[in-house]
Amino acid sequence: MNWKKWFWTLVVLDIAVVMLFAVWLFQPAKPISVPSPKKVKGATFTVYSNKEHLNTVINDYIRKKAKDHPVQYRVWLDDRVYVASKLPVFGREMDLVVSFIPKVVKGGNVVLESPEISLGDWELPVTYVLRYLRKHAPLPDEVIIDPKVNRVYVALTDIRFGNGYQVSARKIDLAKDEIVFTLTIPTSAKQ
Repeated sequence: MNWKKWFWTLVVLDIAVVMLFAVWLFQPAKPISVPSPKKVKGATFTVYSNKEHLNTVINDYIRKKAKDHPVQYRVWLDDRVYVASKLPVFGREMDLVVSFIPKVVKGGNVVLESPEISLGDWELPVTYVLRYLRKHAPLPDEVIIDPKVNRVYVALTDIRFGNGYQVSARKIDLAKDEIVFTLTIPTSAKQ
């Protein structure tokens, strides 16, 4: 009869692990504050790009920002903005794919809306996965996940490229492969 005792102990242990995981997953997220767009004074240029070129730039930036973090991910633009990573689930890695529709907001920043999330073949609840990504993904400071409203805010105007260059979005139309930005090259006060 000793096996019955071990069986019920194992069942109780399994239930406890599932409950702890659920409590951890459903914890409320910390409040989010979205920064105001910052303007750099300087010469401005309009830049026309496409999905292929922008995919290269985005993933190079992410690779530099998250190079030493154990959770790696990649981003690509297609009919939507896709973010993919691998997560360990029950001892094996599964593909986590999150996709969004990008929208340019006032000031030249971008909001990623209407998320769809899958883990392998499973569709997952958006709010809970966004909470997980907010806590564990090595995101740049300029990317703000807001699980309460199921969106991601990209403070594009806060990102500084070589020599302080600033980029702000003007148009993102993925269906037509039209992506337009304003590039501002700061000028020094001394002339």
